[in-house]
This record gives sequence, C-alpha cells and structure tokens, in this order.
Amino acid sequence: MCKRPHWYMKAADQNHALAQFNLGVMFASGQGVPRDDAKAVMWIQKAAQQGDAGAQHNLGMRHQRASFDGPSIEILESKLEAYKWLHLAATQGYRGSEAAFESVALGMTYEEIAVGNNRTATFTAAHPRPTPAAP
Repeated sequence: MCKRPHWYMKAADQNHALAQFNLGVMFASGQGVPRDDAKAVMWIQKAAQQGDAGAQHNLGMRHQRASFDGPSIEILESKLEAYKWLHLAATQGYRGSEAAFESVALGMTYEEIAVGNNRTATFTAAHPRPTPAAP
C-alpha cells in the first residue's frame, strides 16, 4: 500500500467523510489498494451516512444498477435505496443527481415513491445538516 491510501485510511478512521468516500472510490477501482468492492461499499456507505453528497450519489447509482437485476424483492429494495440516496444528493445540488433521481422515480409506482420519500425524510430527520453560523 502506498502512502496516499495510508493517510486516507487514517482520516477515514477518524470519521472524515470525504476521506471515507475517496477511500471507497480507491477500493472500487483498485487505486493504490487491492480492488475490494465490499470495502468500497462500506467506506462509501459511511461517507453517505455523514451527508457527503458525492458518496450519496455514488451509492444511489450503485443501487440503481442493482435494481435492474435479481429477485423482485431485492430489485424493489434497490430501487427504494437508489431513490433515497439520489434524492439526498440532488437536494445538495450534486451534479447529475437530479437527472438520476428523476430517472429512478419514473420507474416507480406512487406507493413506492411514498416509501422512498418516507425513507428520505427519516434519514434527514436522523442526520440534520449543520446550519452555517450567522456572520
């Protein structure tokens, strides 16, 4: 392992969301570390849980791809998670998330969208974004 992943790992272990996302991307592509999709998802998930829009977008796209294949219960779960993560990334203005979010929503029923909105609201309530201090 070269020094660069070492520093990302140190920062990621201290809950630095951007380092977690970058480390996840490194594991996904085998950049400076052995390719390991399970570790990639773990780090990207941690960053997404902390509100990193890039990680949320990446996770949403992973779930969207997973929604094209597999047993119908897994397809539905993947669609709902794709909807949630892409919606969260889109509300932060992350490039490409709005279009991806709309694409996922087009393939969902009204009931599924209601569940997706509930998941998004539940996540937002449990992970409030800090408000900037007044000048």
